[in-house]
Amino acid sequence: MDNTRMMRRYLFIAIVALGIPGVRTFAAESLNSSGQNAAQIADLGEIVEADSSWKDRIRANLTIRGEYTSNAELRGNHSSSDLLLIPTLDLGFSQALNTKLSLDLAAKVELGLYADHDEREFIGYSFKSTLDFHPREGLPRLYVSVEPYRYDGLDVGDMITQAVGLSAGTSWGRAFNNGHSLFFTGYSFTHYVADPDVDTRNAHQLTAGVTQQILPNLTGQLVYAWQYSDFTSFDRRDSKHIFGLNFIYQINQKWFSTLSGSWVDNDSDAPAASYQSAGAALGVTYQF
Repeated sequence: MDNTRMMRRYLFIAIVALGIPGVRTFAAESLNSSGQNAAQIADLGEIVEADSSWKDRIRANLTIRGEYTSNAELRGNHSSSDLLLIPTLDLGFSQALNTKLSLDLAAKVELGLYADHDEREFIGYSFKSTLDFHPREGLPRLYVSVEPYRYDGLDVGDMITQAVGLSAGTSWGRAFNNGHSLFFTGYSFTHYVADPDVDTRNAHQLTAGVTQQILPNLTGQLVYAWQYSDFTSFDRRDSKHIFGLNFIYQINQKWFSTLSGSWVDNDSDAPAASYQSAGAALGVTYQF
């Protein structure tokens, strides 16, 4: 496996690691680095050739992550620390339609178990369909996507939220340092149609990051994201800054481990929704 291909593979693991505490608000949203799918980003992700076998187009990953968060309730500043266990199953299929267009389908099931805040435990389901346009090598990719999701509470079994996210965005990345380093950046706009309607919102996201191969089987990633959300059913606007640091260790061809840290600062017009949170996570991923 050459350096660039290896870095692309690590990028997927790093994106999975961005599910660490603080990057996700409770069972309602998650950060996907610049809206990109690691299996389809030109210069960063695996672009599946039209004549590749069906096995090359399918991906399946099981991740089990243990997490610490300083603010499980996402209110105030570091006021409700807790430990979590989050198993996640990701399934995907990528198909090149021609030399410039590709289609990616991705499904995810995740379970959130809390040591103390068991009333916040959840199970979530999502399915994302992305149409990707990459005009030529070296230029940004453009994409549109549709993603329905639903989260249910495990405590009493009630629905927490469900929504459909309609997104459009662009991302660009460049390998350098002889393929040992990657810079990536992106922008996305998403309109969420949610139930309950209180979660309906328009969201803008800017992301930038650097991935560095430290050792042949050890990669680090530093990422920053800014999210601006405008809730349409009432007067609320959120501005969120997210900092993440990930280390990905390749155990063998199938197994990866991750060590991650995060810092989140959310400023909201609704005082109860403003918070700060720090998190750390240790996870292991098996790629089928």
